[in-house]
Amino acid sequence: MRLLGVELTRLRWRRACLVLLVASFVVPALIWAGTVWGTRPYSDAEVQRATEQAQAQPGFAQELRRCERKPEQFFPPEEVPDDQADVSEQCRTLVTSWWSGQFRQPLDLRRELEGSGTGIAIVVAGLMMLLGATFVGADWASGSMSNQLLFEPRRLRVYAAKAGAVVVTGLLLGLVVATAWWLGLAGVARARDLTIAGGTAGDVGWQVVRGALLAAAAGLAGLVTTMLFRSTVATLGILFAVVVAGSFLIAVLPFESPERWLPHLNVLAWIGDGAVYYTETPQTCVDDGTGMVCSGERVLEARTAAAYLLSGLGLVGAASLGSFRRRDIP
Repeated sequence: MRLLGVELTRLRWRRACLVLLVASFVVPALIWAGTVWGTRPYSDAEVQRATEQAQAQPGFAQELRRCERKPEQFFPPEEVPDDQADVSEQCRTLVTSWWSGQFRQPLDLRRELEGSGTGIAIVVAGLMMLLGATFVGADWASGSMSNQLLFEPRRLRVYAAKAGAVVVTGLLLGLVVATAWWLGLAGVARARDLTIAGGTAGDVGWQVVRGALLAAAAGLAGLVTTMLFRSTVATLGILFAVVVAGSFLIAVLPFESPERWLPHLNVLAWIGDGAVYYTETPQTCVDDGTGMVCSGERVLEARTAAAYLLSGLGLVGAASLGSFRRRDIP
């Protein structure tokens, strides 16, 4: 524990790490502000002005009559009104919304789970990966790693302390940032008198936990890769190669479902508790009345994605730990 505390102190005083920690709060704050601004409600004056402009346009009345005659072409089957008065009212509302240009949607926390909520989890994970690489990269670049081993010659303990410092930082950072972000959005939703769908709080809580675990794993991935190659620049180059060249290689290999093995899809599946991908071989076929319609849609489960990501981290970690134990320390 003492060695872990020393490494946490060392991490806290590295300027590059401090910049990355600050960025982990600033970037999500900017995303939060953009989300709040982009979902702000229209004022009564804006609605009135847009409605008058829409209804004055040529073709508005014709489109309205088409909707009133055949509402089933404009509404989903379960939303088609039964009463003619309701048909006229809902058609006017629908056509006006199309022609007014007011497409800004109100804040919906469930929609944000798959949108900006996923985005901040990925941003924090990416910054943590850079932090893990920068934290130990400075030790190799300055030659202080050998000095540290003079005070603690047991290499495994030194390695574990550094890894523990990054993992603890990633967990705490992921939990604090995501919790503050979602509490802020929930506060805005309540201030706007918006209804929060049932079960949203539980889904948000689990996404916060999964995002924190991803941030910790990403920081550990940056650390073990840098400990293996002993260079932050090499780590950044390898990460770029994995994201770009690796994805391209997987896409052209003769896999039955190459999309299934793309790293970013597995990250999305972990954060979002599952992700949809498609295969060339249809998985299900249904008769829609006009004939058989087949779909190659599949769902990548979160636990499968976790196994994929952890296997890659485990392989690199084992190689990194073996290298640190056996190679000379300059």
